[in-house]
Amino acid sequence: MRRILVSLCAILILLYVAGCSNNGVTPGTQTPTSPPPGTNPGGTSYQLQVTLDLSRNVGHAPLPVNMYANVIGGTPPYYFRWDVDGDGYWDYGGTGVSEVGIHYASPGLYEILLEVEDSMGQFYRANAPVDVKSSGPHAVPAAIPSSGSAPLSVSLDGSGSYDQDGYIVLWEWDFESDGVWDYESEDNPVAATQYSEQGTYNATLRVTDGDGLTDVASIKIICF
Repeated sequence: MRRILVSLCAILILLYVAGCSNNGVTPGTQTPTSPPPGTNPGGTSYQLQVTLDLSRNVGHAPLPVNMYANVIGGTPPYYFRWDVDGDGYWDYGGTGVSEVGIHYASPGLYEILLEVEDSMGQFYRANAPVDVKSSGPHAVPAAIPSSGSAPLSVSLDGSGSYDQDGYIVLWEWDFESDGVWDYESEDNPVAATQYSEQGTYNATLRVTDGDGLTDVASIKIICF
């Protein structure tokens, strides 16, 4: 009888231990870090949701963008992972990295991916596009000389103009800023002209880059 009672107690202890087991989950095992978008495996009492806000999502390079993660529900602390250029690799991560600031130097369409993990092992992903457009050219006119006695021969030079992400393909000069382009060239930014009468003139330079974007700037020329 005594042996039977001991056996029954041993069986009850084994059943109790089995009921308290972790169902085969080893403590400390890392939760997979690549769930599909919107994955939320947690229970209803710990549901985690995340939204992603951007200071801007379109503009010309170099484009500054601030990104903000808004967490709803879940159980803190939260771990944030950011892929800011859509290349499939996390660029930033940490428990306090709920905001990230980026400057996009090159034009292109970037897909930002944010992944948030809470202390219960729940994940949620949010994404947003950023359209970085070409920066366009910058017209930099120069005049040599920029003043003198009439009649004044002037060399108008646009060679200081530049394009951050490409090349300038067309230079145009309006010698008197009267709306008529007096000179144009695809390979020579320098034009020569003469101002025969006294007065103040504005010579206008227009440059065009390979994307068809333009910029205009003027320089003052004084004849006395």
